[in-house]
Amino acid sequence: MDYLQRLVDNAHALVRSGYYPVEGPARPAPSLRRAIEARLRPAVIPEIKFASFTMASGRQPNEFPSILEGFVRAKPAGLSVLAEPRIFGGDIRFVREAASSGLPVLMKDVVVEERQIDAAAVAGASALLLIGKLFRDGLADGLGDLITYAHEARRDVVLEVNTVREWDVAVNTEADIIGINNRDLATMAVDLETTERILAAREKDRPVIAMSGIGSRAEVDRMFRAGADAALVGSSLMLAPDPEAKLRELIHGG
Repeated sequence: MDYLQRLVDNAHALVRSGYYPVEGPARPAPSLRRAIEARLRPAVIPEIKFASFTMASGRQPNEFPSILEGFVRAKPAGLSVLAEPRIFGGDIRFVREAASSGLPVLMKDVVVEERQIDAAAVAGASALLLIGKLFRDGLADGLGDLITYAHEARRDVVLEVNTVREWDVAVNTEADIIGINNRDLATMAVDLETTERILAAREKDRPVIAMSGIGSRAEVDRMFRAGADAALVGSSLMLAPDPEAKLRELIHGG
């Protein structure tokens, strides 16, 4: 089965299973967009994940509290937390726990239905991810409607792109942030030049997060020189012997 189709089918199955809790009021949350815009220096956003199609970190979900505590101590601009449990080893409860830190939290998931947005709001996520390629390729419907629904729930939207064509679609939406994924989801290949190519070809009108393949302070700086306002870093942190120390290195250098 195609990788992207599998992600979408799995997302719909999780919704049908009742995985996403929507009981209770939406929790207030700080804006991820404003947190990025307010940084005096470009932002680094650490991501907590335990598995993916391309990575097995060797860390276990029971380590989430200690990893979260270390990341919060490093004072990043925000946090990215995986909510999808079957492929990425995430948990919607992790989103709630991270939101309790007071930092803006991006709920990283394959969002294709409104119920997932409701769950993000109840958990206290500041923002949610929409993957542009799913909508461009017809695997998911209603991109504009989902963005509007998220805004009605007072959540920011990060719209992920990988090509100039997807960028051109994204800038004609009301998404709050554009995430440039250096990983091509069709091939899973990573190319840091993706961020450089897109931002060299187009002017940005809102914050941009460079995502995937970033593992050193030099690569963080490279993304900032290209014009990104933030760098989202996951695998290199989760594979590091000391994730907190690695995050401090990415934020401050050294």
